[in-house]
Amino acid sequence: MIVYSRKVIQFVRDIKQTIRDILSREVRLKVGRERFYGRERTSYPIAVVIYNHKAMLGYFDPSFYELGFHECLMHASREELHHVIRHELAHYMTFIKHGETVQPHGVEFREFCKKLGWGEDVYRATLCLEGSQEASKLEESGVFRKIQKLLALATSSNTNEAEQAMIKSQQLLLKYNIESKYMGPDDEKVFLKRILKQKKETAKMRSIARILGTFFVSTVFRRGQDCITLEILGSAVNLEIAEYVADFLQVELDHLWDRAQKHANLKGMIAKNSFFLGLAKGYCDKIQALKREHNSEVTHALMVIEKKLTDAKAMAYPRLSSSRSSGSHCPQSSALGQQMGRELNIKAAIHSSNNSQVLIPYRD
Repeated sequence: MIVYSRKVIQFVRDIKQTIRDILSREVRLKVGRERFYGRERTSYPIAVVIYNHKAMLGYFDPSFYELGFHECLMHASREELHHVIRHELAHYMTFIKHGETVQPHGVEFREFCKKLGWGEDVYRATLCLEGSQEASKLEESGVFRKIQKLLALATSSNTNEAEQAMIKSQQLLLKYNIESKYMGPDDEKVFLKRILKQKKETAKMRSIARILGTFFVSTVFRRGQDCITLEILGSAVNLEIAEYVADFLQVELDHLWDRAQKHANLKGMIAKNSFFLGLAKGYCDKIQALKREHNSEVTHALMVIEKKLTDAKAMAYPRLSSSRSSGSHCPQSSALGQQMGRELNIKAAIHSSNNSQVLIPYRD
């Protein structure tokens, strides 16, 4: 997961300055504030994120021209950090020149490092870490275990029992978010996770994103070189729950569409898109109705939570732009989708993995 906090943002600024210095003084490229220029005057972004939960010190993602660095490097020596930065920049430069047709640590990569006098200390390193602190907190979280049990109950064939389990899971999640340290004034971490990746944005993706918004996460569609990714932002617990809800919805929405086709003889992409968007509206309307039943104190807390999520999104996406999707609409399909959305219960089971000591090498 990608990590954000005030300290992390300052760390990103420091890394970006180091990148600018290395590109300018060692690679001998023209460098601006947020971009640098290749030999053919093509510009490339200096995009940096900090992450954890991955077995590597750093990575270069060509889909977003993004450099990622493990959170543990905040506590590394300056020399160790700079070696990792040079290593990932070497991946970046190799990609610019050769594309993705060469091996990550192949001849081309080594030749680039050798040309600049970057030796073994740049392209060979390991670091032994304790299991992620956030992951262990997640596994020890009482709310996580309780919501797991409630969502399991939502598989009940008893409609009333399944509905009550869904309501209780929402109430418990609300209580957790109201009482969470995430609401505090300290430098609490906010996490970002990329959960769905497709070639283009679809009505099904937008439907899933809207439903995930009821689980106290912010959602953003991020465009890459040849794909679009759904990103979710929030606390570690909320992201874990939302990711598994998304996995459930990926299958369940198609299942509900099959049922709708048989029930109402619906056909075509316009009907399908209208159905998915209607389904999300129906589910969200149901959750909004539950929220209206809260007293004024809880309603105020909800407003505070939403403000925190808005602030977190602004921290993660300082230059975020919005867009609207438009297209033809099928009223019949939308109405049926809304009806099924009001009846939808999330039945995803949640599993957490054990984290132990891991050896974190450079990315292969």
